[in-house]
Amino acid sequence: MNNLNHYQREMKQIAQDASKSQGKGHWVAWLMMLVGVVVTGTMTYALTAKGMASSRLWRTWVDVAAFFPVVLLEGSALALVYGRHHWFRSEEQRRIANTASWVIWGLLATTSVVHFAFGETRDGTIKWLMGIYASYILPLAIVGVPMLWKKLYDAAPDSMMKIAVLEAEAALRSQMVDVEREQNALMITAYREALDTPRVNAARRALFEQASIEHARNIAGFIEGAQDAQEPAAPANTRYQPPPEPRPTYQAPSWTVPAPGQRSNGRGVLD
Repeated sequence: MNNLNHYQREMKQIAQDASKSQGKGHWVAWLMMLVGVVVTGTMTYALTAKGMASSRLWRTWVDVAAFFPVVLLEGSALALVYGRHHWFRSEEQRRIANTASWVIWGLLATTSVVHFAFGETRDGTIKWLMGIYASYILPLAIVGVPMLWKKLYDAAPDSMMKIAVLEAEAALRSQMVDVEREQNALMITAYREALDTPRVNAARRALFEQASIEHARNIAGFIEGAQDAQEPAAPANTRYQPPPEPRPTYQAPSWTVPAPGQRSNGRGVLD
């Protein structure tokens, strides 16, 4: 363990010394690269300006628009060299930067050849090939530069860590959604299977019968209520009163005239 810690300290010290000291003659290398970038930049500017001038979109401000491809190509050529010494920390970044740097420098060399030979050659085949390069390959290379830097940004250790965390979270969420769907499907399947059991069918039939009986009672109650509605209903808050007793009727006495030889008491005949 002590040897490992000592080795790590030595590696950190070497990395710090390498970042502070640029080495002898580094300014010469950068000066040569700057000169080459300026020269190839003028050629790239002239070639792109010539291609943009024939387009109605760029015709009004072609002098400014032609600088954009120059900045993308020439700036990337320098930035890739500088980034390999200071920015790029992952193995994938360094591999992509090394390959892309050689591709861009080769593209700048081809641009220089096309710029010098495009207007002088009389060979139809070579002129056609140069026209293909200026019309298709160079514009596609300009579009590819932002894609290159996007790839380099994604290959950085911090970006890779963030992307890994986000991808793991997205995968977890997707799996949770799949599990939820499976659970819902199982619940629905179990519910449908339970509906087909004899016990559930009997309970369902009993419920239907009970509902039919209640419905029939309601209908009968409605009919009885309709018959009762035809008769006048007594007030609900009146007390029960017995019917009045019949009054005695007065009967007038009947007078009978006595026959000869019968006695009378003044009211009738006495036997």
